[in-house]
Amino acid sequence: MHMHQGQQHKRPETVSLMGSEIHFADLPGLAALLEKYGAAGEDAFFLADTNTALHCLPLIRELTAGPGEGRLIVIDPGDDQKNIQSLHHIWSFLLHAGAGRHSRLFNLGGGMITDLGGFAASTYHRGIPFIHLPVSLTAMADAAIGGKTGLNLCGIKNQLGSFSLPEAVIICPAFLETLPDGELLAGYAEVAKTALLADAALWEELSSGLNTRPARKDLLQIMDSQMLYRVAAIKAGIVEGDYHDRGLRQCLNFGHSIGHALEALYREEGKPVRHGIAVAAGMVCESIIANKLSLMTDEHLQAISSRLLTLFPAVEFGTDDIDKLLAFLRHDKKNPRQGKLFSLVTEPGHCLHGISCSDEHIRHALILYLERVAGSIT
Repeated sequence: MHMHQGQQHKRPETVSLMGSEIHFADLPGLAALLEKYGAAGEDAFFLADTNTALHCLPLIRELTAGPGEGRLIVIDPGDDQKNIQSLHHIWSFLLHAGAGRHSRLFNLGGGMITDLGGFAASTYHRGIPFIHLPVSLTAMADAAIGGKTGLNLCGIKNQLGSFSLPEAVIICPAFLETLPDGELLAGYAEVAKTALLADAALWEELSSGLNTRPARKDLLQIMDSQMLYRVAAIKAGIVEGDYHDRGLRQCLNFGHSIGHALEALYREEGKPVRHGIAVAAGMVCESIIANKLSLMTDEHLQAISSRLLTLFPAVEFGTDDIDKLLAFLRHDKKNPRQGKLFSLVTEPGHCLHGISCSDEHIRHALILYLERVAGSIT
């Protein structure tokens, strides 16, 4: 795949995706959109976690009368809440509150809330309209866009889900101010991933000139409405061409196969790693695989891996964890029974999907990653 975005310099307003509208708004614009979609009405319900209810909901309530009394669903934060129990809680709340076919669910949160809320709305009464209000950079750049919903099963990510597009996604950079520094940086990894696989010029813009890990103020300055528009336009263009993820869209999984395995390892050990940080490590490892398969030159590997390791912290694990990581990869839903398939960047702006890879190549990449970040195998 080789993509260049001709929309880069367009003033950010709306990106359309198969009837779903992705809006980019400042606070006055957010107020107008909340009014447009009836956020203060009796049929409007909000889903948030305890963090977004505390830090983001007050901003919503300054702009609109909603959500009304008894129309706010709050769950605990964390990816492990993407489960059947949370889903049952949301369904039950909607049922007992009298939500019907004409009700609308506003999902105020990061990727966990948009994944879970999207699935709940798409199945309640066989589907009610829902609006995503992403507050994390990860959700603005990736999770809230494209119509994928998801739940974890038996501790394995996104084993359940559906394809269901929100009525709208409203992206307001003001919410980024509420994020902890680590969460902001993790979201930047998803932005970098999208640029790296689809737009070489944008990757260069995002990664060059940063010789140290970017500070909070730098990230907030970089990720304005214009940049968020550009990233959303890339993802929307990919999804438009392959909504059900049978080909081109799989390129968006770059870094995620090994990233998800690292997340599962850390979750098992009771010390969760942020998704974007795991994906950044996965991008380095999967670039090593591409190099080993002669799909990426040594020069590109050096340039890409050094930039990723400068921008994002390393994910630590030991050689004795490699067999566990391989086992987690076998459970990855993106990999069919016949073998592990990867989406691999070959150079900035180019990505191949459906590349078969042996355990030996993966093991080699994980060991080289350890050598690269630690100077020796731990």
